[in-house]
Amino acid sequence: MAQEEEPTVSALMEKQVVSVNLNTNVRDCVKAMGKRKVSCSVIVSDEGGALGIVTERDLVTKVIADALDPAKVLVRDIMSTPLITIGPEAKMSDAAELMSEYMIRRLIVVGQDGSLVGIITAGDLAKVLAKQHDYKEAALNALARVQGGPSGGPYQ
Repeated sequence: MAQEEEPTVSALMEKQVVSVNLNTNVRDCVKAMGKRKVSCSVIVSDEGGALGIVTERDLVTKVIADALDPAKVLVRDIMSTPLITIGPEAKMSDAAELMSEYMIRRLIVVGQDGSLVGIITAGDLAKVLAKQHDYKEAALNALARVQGGPSGGPYQ
């Protein structure tokens, strides 16, 4: 039996990325994230180029911990930069290596022209590995947020 070919980033990434303009306030960014039920937002320039990322951790450590008013703080002032990016044609293992090297859980996927085309997360990688192991590895299932198969959890 032939071994499966390693998936590319484009096959695993989420194409519908939550993004907000550089001059958006944190409150509106959080609303956009909440509406889509995601844990981050890519920060883009007026021209649409990806410049940074705001994650739940950024919100906790840079806004909530300092008791700042989210309506008065701009995402440009709390975003994490520089962005670590990867191309859609890269292999899953390339994404894993970058995440490991930079100790991050998300990579922004950009086209050859630098345009935002998607996002890939450590959870996306874990889902592939959990499936490859027939959902028999509890640790992989936990990271992939699956329970013995691809179903939702109690907080859906």
